[in-house]
Amino acid sequence: MTSTAFPGLEGKARHSKPRSDGRTMVVDWGYGLRAQRDLMEVGGTFFDLAKIAVGISGLLPERLLRRKLNLYRRFGIEPFPGGQFLEFAQLNGRDGAYFTEARRVGYRWVEVSSNLSSASLDWKRAMIRQATQKYDLTAIGEVGRKEGLAHTVPLVQDAQACLNAGAGLILLEAAELVSEDPQVAEEVEQVIEALPADVLMFELPGPWIEGVTLSDIHQLFVRLTEKFGAGLNVGNVAFEDVVRFEAFRRGVGVNAGKVV
Repeated sequence: MTSTAFPGLEGKARHSKPRSDGRTMVVDWGYGLRAQRDLMEVGGTFFDLAKIAVGISGLLPERLLRRKLNLYRRFGIEPFPGGQFLEFAQLNGRDGAYFTEARRVGYRWVEVSSNLSSASLDWKRAMIRQATQKYDLTAIGEVGRKEGLAHTVPLVQDAQACLNAGAGLILLEAAELVSEDPQVAEEVEQVIEALPADVLMFELPGPWIEGVTLSDIHQLFVRLTEKFGAGLNVGNVAFEDVVRFEAFRRGVGVNAGKVV
């Protein structure tokens, strides 16, 4: 790792890549290569995964998308398409061809979710098995539903089903973390108790959830870090927040004095 300008003042030590704890996933809303290079130059060592959000993979010219994926990998970051893109493919009868195309354009990881469509848990399990066994992709299983939508399967059952089907990482949907429903809070705790810490990643909420502010996002990260330590896995970090969250992890950021 490159030496810093203030040796001995870098804050808490972090595992080097590839790491299984303290992983950060950034959400990429279709940023151009110049913006992506800028982020890599400043914070490329601080995050591990990059979600090309929603169906943006289907909007970018193929040559540009391939360059984005390759640029991430040069810094030890694994890109993957957002789970809603697979749900869109399922709703349009294209889920059978989705993984073939994902591999063709250069993805090695995919997210499997069922938070907007009416797809069943059986469908989700089948998609994870197909991704991992037939296409040799690493599958990320997301559990929970988007804001305002009720989940019909207990979160812990959903998470365990994804793991049993072969998912390598479980994302806990952000809307569940900011829900004021006591039952949802209890289900979240059940997931935390049942899953090994290294396979669980907490997604941060964003402005797509009604009423969520930048302060809410920061305070949730603070609470999660105080509860689970700096080694928790966190996702949906905005481009502009990568370095700020890393500073907090290491105990040299805003409100970082409480980090354990």
